[in-house]
Amino acid sequence: MNKVKILALSAIIALVLTACANEDNTYERLHTYDQTESFSSVAGKYTVDLKFMKGQPVIGEETADWVTVTALPSSGEEQAKVEITVKENATGAERTMLQTITVGDYTVKLTIIQGITNVNNPNEDETDQPAYSPDK
Repeated sequence: MNKVKILALSAIIALVLTACANEDNTYERLHTYDQTESFSSVAGKYTVDLKFMKGQPVIGEETADWVTVTALPSSGEEQAKVEITVKENATGAERTMLQTITVGDYTVKLTIIQGITNVNNPNEDETDQPAYSPDK
């Protein structure tokens, strides 16, 4: 009789542990952030802080022929930074790239947009503000 109780209890425990499995990648979602950087159509080199991140960034393998993303050296105590270099966008159309960057256990999904009219408010078509200028 005790063997039956132990077997039944073991089956219930196994069922509970299986039901608690992390099938929806909650850990991954809690450690993934979205960030968007918008630039005008001019060619340039920009230094971008990765929000909420400290440490050395590691750039994913995504590429585009018009943009280069380079990790800048950083200690574990410093804000993580990347350098974004964009070529001139003479097409008149907006172009977008999604770059994955990891910093320790965290992931940043960095959306890079080039060619919008108002980089300060990408939802507006017109602006009376100067375009975002690259680092010198």
